[in-house]
Amino acid sequence: ATGMDFDRFTRSMLLAQGGFAAFLQAAPDERAPILEQITGTEIYSKISIRVHERRSEERKILDALQAELAGMQLLTSEEEQQLAEILYQKGQQDNELTKQLTQKNQGITWIESMVRLQDELLALDMEKSELQNRIDTFAPEQKRLQLANQALELSADYAALTAIRNKQDVDRGSLGECQKFFPSYTDAAKQAEDTFKMASEQLAARKVEQQTALPIIRKVHELDLKINERDTPIKAARDFVADLSSSFETLQNKQKSDSEDLVNRRKDFDELQALLIASQADEKLVEHLAGLHSRFDSLKVLSGQLTDKHEEITLAEAQHKEVVRTWQEEMTCLEKERRSLDVTHVLLADKQSDLLKTLAGQDVAAWRKYQSVLTVQKDLIGKTFEAAESLKKSQQISIQLECRQTTLRHDETTLASTLANQNEKQAMLEKEVTLLETQLMLLKRIEELEEARSLLQDGEPCPLCGAKEHPFAEGNIPVPDETQLSLFTMRGELKLVVGNISDLKVKFANVGKDLEQAVSSKKEHSEKIAEVSREISENCAELHSDQKLVLSDPVFTEKLECLQKENSRQLISATSILETVDSIEKELATLRDSQEKAKDSVTKREHDTLAAAHKKDSAEQLLERLRKEASGYQEQQEMALYSLQKEIELYGIPSITVDTIDIAYKKLVVRRDLWVSRNKQKSEFEQRIAALEIQMRHQAEQIIKTETDIKKQQELLSGMLCDHDALHRERRELFGDRKTEDEETRLSDAIESADKELDGARKKFSTANQELSQLKAKIDELEKVISNWDIQLKSVDEAFQARLKTSGFTDEENYKSSCLSESERRRVGQLAQKLSDETIEIASKEQEKREMLGAELQKNITDEPLDDLKNAVVEVSGTQRDLQLEIGGIQQKLKDNDYLKQRYQERVYVIDAQQLEFTRWDLLHELIGSADGKKYRNFAQGLTFEIMIGHANRQLQKLTDRYLLIRDDAQPLELNVIDNYQAGEIRSTKNLSGGESFIVSLSLALGLSHMASKNVRVDSLFLDEGFGTLDEEALDTALETLAGLQQDGKLIGVISHVPALKERISTQIQVMPLTGGRSQILGPGCRKLTVTERTSLFLTG
Repeated sequence: ATGMDFDRFTRSMLLAQGGFAAFLQAAPDERAPILEQITGTEIYSKISIRVHERRSEERKILDALQAELAGMQLLTSEEEQQLAEILYQKGQQDNELTKQLTQKNQGITWIESMVRLQDELLALDMEKSELQNRIDTFAPEQKRLQLANQALELSADYAALTAIRNKQDVDRGSLGECQKFFPSYTDAAKQAEDTFKMASEQLAARKVEQQTALPIIRKVHELDLKINERDTPIKAARDFVADLSSSFETLQNKQKSDSEDLVNRRKDFDELQALLIASQADEKLVEHLAGLHSRFDSLKVLSGQLTDKHEEITLAEAQHKEVVRTWQEEMTCLEKERRSLDVTHVLLADKQSDLLKTLAGQDVAAWRKYQSVLTVQKDLIGKTFEAAESLKKSQQISIQLECRQTTLRHDETTLASTLANQNEKQAMLEKEVTLLETQLMLLKRIEELEEARSLLQDGEPCPLCGAKEHPFAEGNIPVPDETQLSLFTMRGELKLVVGNISDLKVKFANVGKDLEQAVSSKKEHSEKIAEVSREISENCAELHSDQKLVLSDPVFTEKLECLQKENSRQLISATSILETVDSIEKELATLRDSQEKAKDSVTKREHDTLAAAHKKDSAEQLLERLRKEASGYQEQQEMALYSLQKEIELYGIPSITVDTIDIAYKKLVVRRDLWVSRNKQKSEFEQRIAALEIQMRHQAEQIIKTETDIKKQQELLSGMLCDHDALHRERRELFGDRKTEDEETRLSDAIESADKELDGARKKFSTANQELSQLKAKIDELEKVISNWDIQLKSVDEAFQARLKTSGFTDEENYKSSCLSESERRRVGQLAQKLSDETIEIASKEQEKREMLGAELQKNITDEPLDDLKNAVVEVSGTQRDLQLEIGGIQQKLKDNDYLKQRYQERVYVIDAQQLEFTRWDLLHELIGSADGKKYRNFAQGLTFEIMIGHANRQLQKLTDRYLLIRDDAQPLELNVIDNYQAGEIRSTKNLSGGESFIVSLSLALGLSHMASKNVRVDSLFLDEGFGTLDEEALDTALETLAGLQQDGKLIGVISHVPALKERISTQIQVMPLTGGRSQILGPGCRKLTVTERTSLFLTG
């Protein structure tokens, strides 16, 4: 709303007259801090310091970038062309050596593969011997398997025989159970019939009883209706008599209690009247206590002000001691910091001398360039060692891959042959399985015609084929079990062959995949060998060593190690020197920063010392003012206490002190409240006694009326009771005390219960007869079924015994002992099949190895011995390794040069941008930057002070036409006045009197207020300091000046404890301290808010 922040609002409302008074009396060096504090212009010092710091930061970044650029060393274009030609020649030599290595490695692989095949044939002979031993051991298990397969053919017949036996046993058990329960079912049917007859007779008796009782029940029901009609008026009459009796009793009790209460009230009224007469003097307190309370509060406020003033004096004395001690400490610290600045100058010179000695006549850029060259050589040597080790591993892996290719190609051929054999075997087995399935289907069809064969008779033609001979009807049915067993065996063999074919296909695919992977890996390692050899050769060429490094040199590694040690020694020495230089430069930078900080600290300490001296003077003035104000408060308190003592002697309190005024006031309040309370009780007693007398007369009349009504109602009730008793006697003679509804319900329930019992007995009778019939039918059926089972069991048993003898079993027990479980039979069968597969597999492998050995012998790749070939490979590999090291060194050197060129160009761009940024900050530093912030602060304060003087002169013209403020040309912060009453003489503000100084400082404060408020009109101004040090004449001048401001429409507020101001200013707002950290405001327009107003104020913010 005002466009001002809090600080600017405070400067516009609270006039800093006291601060400008101190400004006018301060020395020139002390004025800048005081003016900065008054006007709030400390931001200009911060800006100046920050510009100085930012310029230093940008300078350091620029120096670091230029040092990094100086350490980069690039190759010339002629050197790059020469290295490229050497690299091409080395590559041609490397290709030739690679061809020689390939031929030698093929010869080594051929010889080693023939040796491996011979070793594998010996191993297969040992496996054949071990397999034969296991076949001999498995012979007993093979016999068990044959017997189990024969028993398996009879399993279906034996299962049918066992099923018939089990069914026969179950049916015989069921027949025994039925015969066991037959007598009990017969007895139950007889008993149900008897129960049914009894229930029919009981229902008829209940119906006769109901017809007899119905006329009597109707008569009794009519009497009950008449009795109920008379009950209602009788009950109403009784209730009315009871209510009247209760009211009569209540009225009598109330009359008695009111009589006793009236006696007691009259007695208490007489006692209270006597007490009021005895304390007649306290009646004045009701009217005068409020005034006494104000006098008490004023005395307490004066006492509190005096106590506060003594506390302020104590605090001011402590602050005075503290500021004196601070001023002394500031002086001591200033001297120490000046000595520290001198020591920093000496240390900085020593460090600069140490830096020149360490550099030994060269600059830092030359040493960094030398270190960079050594670091590059160190990296090249390390990369060369790693490349040589990688080359050795790759050559070994390449030889191993060649051998593996030969092995995989042989395995691929063997698997293809075995897979073709297994496919032929699968086709043969599938054909045999199809034939056996057809045969088994035909045999099962013959077996299914058993029912039709039982109807054939000898000599009669067959209805199907017309033949008169029926051999199958005589029991000569072909047995399908042998065909089924053969089919089972063939299916097992077919399943194993299919599994073998699937496994062979997987192995064949894996071998092909492995072979392809081996060829790819061999190619990759050959390429890697060539690449690593070139890398080593390039690195060696780039090292520029006195010893010629060639990969084929037998002592290549020893020479490289010697070169590495020499490089490490030189690099350590250069690094040590640069670390020392960096350390010294860091110390120099630290010392320079320390020097700058020490200068800033000395400047700041001088400022703080001046401020401490100003605070010391202000503390002495404050202490003197507080002591005078405390003396004035003491006199006012004694006068107020004497006046109050005279007033309260009238109420029997002889003497009071400041400490006992609260006790005395509380006694007066108690006496006043007691007088008011007794008067109130007196009025209440008079009203209560009159009310009791009226009430007792009214209650006596009601008692007489109620007693008459009770007698009339009792006579009416006696007549109604006589008629009621006559009807009750007649009912008891007919029906007793029984209820008609209950008797009707009893008779209906009895008939219903008898009807239900009859229905239940009928259902039980029907159920029992039905269950007995079902049991008889079940017994007949089971006897027929058991007879049929006997015939069928005999036929099946004879057929099974015949099959046992045909299969070679002596009896049924011999057959059962030969049977094996399905899992056991499968386990033994799998073991037999496994031995058979192993026999075939070993024979196949042996044939395969012999064919592979013959094929290898026909190749005749080389006549050289294996050791000569290996030696030749080692020699050629060494030569190629040296050559590839040279190639790798040249390539790395060219690559590093390209990287350095790119880095160099990037650094140039960064340095140009940083130089531009530093130039901007350096120009700004020349304008406003400084370590202590003085440069920009003094300039900005000079402009601000000049504008403020213009505003102050406009305010000063309103106060007086004698003076005009001007700045001193020699001192920007010096202020002079032109005295118009002295022919325009220019005077210093230090020569002004107290009143004149007040007017000048007030005009400056008003000018600052006008500047701070900008375009917002401020009509309320407050002064909070500056009056305590004015004499009588100066105080009159200040008050006249403020009165002139008030006439211009300004509301002027003076915040002060000076007693003279209180006497001269009529409109006052007093702040009275209370207990609990609270204060009370007294004055025009001040009042205590109500609860509603406080709530509304709280809710609206």
